[in-house]
Amino acid sequence: MIKEQLSSFKQKELIHSGEASRIYRLTDGRLLKVANPIVFMTCQALGISYESKILNTSARSVQEIVSPLSAVYEGSFCSGFTMEEIVGVDLNHYDDNFTLEDRSDLFHYADLYAKIENVVMKANRVGIVVPDLCTCDNIMILPDGSLKFIDFDGLQFGSRDKSMALSTSLGNPRSYAGNSKYDYSYCSFKKELDKTSLAILMFLLAFNVNLTKVGMMHPQLRVPIRLEDVFGDLGVEDKEFFRKIAANISSDKKGYYLQDDLFRIAENYTMDTMELSFLPGQYIKKLTRK
Repeated sequence: MIKEQLSSFKQKELIHSGEASRIYRLTDGRLLKVANPIVFMTCQALGISYESKILNTSARSVQEIVSPLSAVYEGSFCSGFTMEEIVGVDLNHYDDNFTLEDRSDLFHYADLYAKIENVVMKANRVGIVVPDLCTCDNIMILPDGSLKFIDFDGLQFGSRDKSMALSTSLGNPRSYAGNSKYDYSYCSFKKELDKTSLAILMFLLAFNVNLTKVGMMHPQLRVPIRLEDVFGDLGVEDKEFFRKIAANISSDKKGYYLQDDLFRIAENYTMDTMELSFLPGQYIKKLTRK
């Protein structure tokens, strides 16, 4: 991989500044991502090398993952990388302009979900885990409908690597770190984490339902929320789908990839969407068997 010095970029435009990094647009059209001190402190605490992560080439076989074009150094210290700029809309804002009819098209959601799952499956096959998968800002949808995953340094490369990021949408991180279903060792995750992330992401995208609430106390009824309640409220009666979702979000059962199941649900059910009058922009969905 090409190695460049940070000092060589005389002209750069700051386009993002966050807790973990700063991103600049360079005059040649590339983006420059420079990690902040908290990243190196995290790497030190986990016993991993940021440089080794950036120099890892295993993601090059997954064309949807935006890999570094060059590693960037300050002297001998690797502090970031350059990458191509992706023009598109992030998954978090993808459906902002959807009509109610769009939001009721379950085949559309199944197609989108399948694209995401296919990228994850390809990554898993080469030993890559995507612990920050449910952070939807990191998934870009291009004008032609294809996807790009942009958070390269948030990936985990193999069982000896460790993750510096875990999506808050997964709920309590202690449910995953230290759990033998998910962890080789502390913060070194197995692909089972991705299967749980995929189930959670599917329900957030297609059904506006947060599966991490399962097991929590219902605020009005004061009883634990069950997965049976979630499926009942949605109107879905599919034992195979229920079994797989239950396995994916369990603390001990092996999970599944789910795109075939979501397409089956789309074949067998219609989906109606209602916007909440007291919460504009929030929707309830109900499925009815065809």
